[in-house]
Amino acid sequence: MHPGSLVAAVARALHPVLPAAAGLTEDEVAASLTAPPDPTLGDFAFPCFKLAKALRKGPPQIAAEIAASLGEPSGLFARAVATGPYVNLTLDLGRAAALVLPRLARGEPVRRPATGVRVMIEFSQPNTHKAFHVGHMRNLCLGDSLVRLLRVAGDDVVAANYLGDVGAHIAKCLWWFLDRLHDRTPPADRRGEWLGELYAAASNQLDAWEDQAQAGDVEAASALQQAKARTSEILHRLEAREPEIMAVWQETRAWSLEEFAEIYDWCDVGFDRVFFESEVDEPGLKLVAEFLERGVFVVSNGAVGVVNDEVKHMPFFMLRKQDGTSLYSTKDLALARLKFEEYRIDRSIYVVDVRQSDHFRHVFLTLKKMGFPQAERCQHVPYEMVELPDGPMAGRKGNVVLFRSLRQQMTAHLRKTWFQQFEGQWPAEEIDAAERMVALGAIKYGMLNRDVNQKIVFDLAAWLTLDGNTGPYLQYTGARAGSILRECGEVGKSLDPAILAGEADLQAITAALKEPQERELLLALDRLPQVLHAAAEQLRPSVVCTYAFELCRTFNRFYNADNCRVKPSEGEQLQARLLLVHAFVHALRETLVVLGIAVPRRM
Repeated sequence: MHPGSLVAAVARALHPVLPAAAGLTEDEVAASLTAPPDPTLGDFAFPCFKLAKALRKGPPQIAAEIAASLGEPSGLFARAVATGPYVNLTLDLGRAAALVLPRLARGEPVRRPATGVRVMIEFSQPNTHKAFHVGHMRNLCLGDSLVRLLRVAGDDVVAANYLGDVGAHIAKCLWWFLDRLHDRTPPADRRGEWLGELYAAASNQLDAWEDQAQAGDVEAASALQQAKARTSEILHRLEAREPEIMAVWQETRAWSLEEFAEIYDWCDVGFDRVFFESEVDEPGLKLVAEFLERGVFVVSNGAVGVVNDEVKHMPFFMLRKQDGTSLYSTKDLALARLKFEEYRIDRSIYVVDVRQSDHFRHVFLTLKKMGFPQAERCQHVPYEMVELPDGPMAGRKGNVVLFRSLRQQMTAHLRKTWFQQFEGQWPAEEIDAAERMVALGAIKYGMLNRDVNQKIVFDLAAWLTLDGNTGPYLQYTGARAGSILRECGEVGKSLDPAILAGEADLQAITAALKEPQERELLLALDRLPQVLHAAAEQLRPSVVCTYAFELCRTFNRFYNADNCRVKPSEGEQLQARLLLVHAFVHALRETLVVLGIAVPRRM
């Protein structure tokens, strides 16, 4: 609960009139407050059910007595009315606005005090030698938003990435690169994406031979056998760190890393630490040997693993194959120990799709058996997949939307449908920057607006509309609010600096706010800290998206109301409305920052 929130103020005002026998603290009163089902009943409702046992009275009688004890309207409350078991409280709008608006208009941060908890959030995790596509964006946006949310919540957050730069997919790509290409010269740009095309070609060819072999094609069966032997040879040479193949691996890996860095820069996402599978594969095998010797791990049919009976349908968690090679599980355990030792983290969050839920349950159970106390605070944030309107994306279908194509399509669509009208009026640099902001806002909001347990259907045109539950709608509303302040300033109607400095009679000014749309907007603004706190607690950025959309709709009702025009207002009414708009601009910015979305100056 933010100490400057209306919930806190209502609890402070209500607590003294409650019977002492109720035994409620101010915090408990605040936690009990709700919004009435009908706004005409009041701004807050206090339920009296919990008081019935202590006071030995029915909730309706208790509510009536509390409402009567509040007496005539004074202070924070304009009205207190008992409705059944609830005390409905209507705030004095001017006094409430004086409490909420200045701190928001001044741009005071909503960040909570430091918790002393160090959290590592691992996200993104693309594989080198594969193309970065629209499906990767859900992980990237979700992880980045969680980093931002927990930092606002006061945690010391380490943003981490874990790149898959070893494994069978590398061997497939290098097989195609070394054996199937006549010209190995990469393109001048998009070299990482080009590697992804080589990997896809290799995978598709192997799948095709597999299908043909099963249908009885002897030639295809022979080609498949030779290809599998070759990819296996490349993989073993990589694992043995042979200089010749390692040189090819390092050069091609660098192409992917360069492209990833460019993508992250465009998306405004940064990492404090980037881990690689290649740095934990050998330590992983050493770890398995160490804990096998300690008796934590066991041997089963030549493989090494651990028995986690808690996962009833697959209790054996394999950590080393019969041939002595590692698995994802091996590396994840080594990575976890590296995280614990290098960063001394208290909490570890993994953002990985829902298909890996059993895997991470095993990882956390195993870490606990290995004696790591942090295992109790390891958490998997699973999410559903991204699909196209006509169904799932698949390389063999040829319907995977690559990131570069996504970016180009979005900016081209925005230029044609919106920003083209401003060419010659705005600087070209401003148009380019606005297009990037809006395209990125559309992607991030589209990826975060759905709860993690829901699939996302990617629809470019729908995500880019300025009318509806989209990122561009929120950005357009923010730009519109900014334009109100600029237009008022151009005619000499700016917010008096004394108001923000605390040198003006604030209540005399905010008393000019009387309209229902102003009340609705004030109450919406006041919810910002509670929403951010709830989203951080639940690890659900979708909660912030819902709030942002509702906040913008509320602002637009205020903006479109004839009785709330800002620019024609004068005197204290003008100053009060300017204060309200300033508060909205800051609140929306703070809301969108945790989603990784910026608002253009104008749209």
